Amino acid sequence: MIQFIQTRGHQYTLRPVKKSASAPVLGLMNYDELLRARRLRPATYVFTDHDRLDAWSLELAADLFLQMQSAGLRVLNNPARVKNRFALLRALHHAGLNDFNVYRADEVASVERFPVFVRKTYGHREPISGLLPTREDLQRTIDAAVADGTPLENLLIIEYVGEPVRPGMFRKLAAFRIGSQIVPHWSVHDTAWLVKYGQTGIAGEELYRDELELIKNNPFAAHLQKVFDLAQIDYGRADFGFYRGRLQVFEINTNPALEVPLAHPSTVR
Repeated sequence: MIQFIQTRGHQYTLRPVKKSASAPVLGLMNYDELLRARRLRPATYVFTDHDRLDAWSLELAADLFLQMQSAGLRVLNNPARVKNRFALLRALHHAGLNDFNVYRADEVASVERFPVFVRKTYGHREPISGLLPTREDLQRTIDAAVADGTPLENLLIIEYVGEPVRPGMFRKLAAFRIGSQIVPHWSVHDTAWLVKYGQTGIAGEELYRDELELIKNNPFAAHLQKVFDLAQIDYGRADFGFYRGRLQVFEINTNPALEVPLAHPSTVR
């Protein structure tokens, strides 16, 4: 059995798989239930949603992780070690694995290249800005976000390295790590630089054939293994793309949505 531990209200990511007859036996538990539990059944336990936990809850989860590990349970994603969005992107840049850097909101003067965009440190909502071409635009955006009630510590500045896969078409690639395995996932395509949900069927057969070859051959597995090792994440989904021929990892989600594939206009897809 695989027992996933998620934050309350975010168990929708795995419910489609749990209902699937072809899936392994899955259990879904939130952190409140885990912390109240008097005993735990033998299983592989996967800690997720680290970016949705406050500092105190994260420390409690980390302590419980160690207790479960000492008791002989298999546990993935140590909350004390998993890097958050800022720590991961900064580490990837310093290691030469990403060409773009990330800054805290109080580091406006340190930004080296533009354009940039602003997003929140925690959670998975869309960025709170478009592409900002100047330092003045950046400072105004941060000031406005703080004035609207967003704490400064929950704001990140990220250098933009988007690049269309063909004119007018952007693609976000993805791959999971599950234990020691890197498993490629399907892509998302959109006509705008922010590729989050995508548009069904717009990529065309050529890109879908290319996607199929990437999934069959898994050519980025060794590189992504380094990324996940650096992030100290045993289970999650890396979202990535390419800039000037080099792979760039945008984030790793430890509670990604696992969906049963839907009908698609492409026969290849």
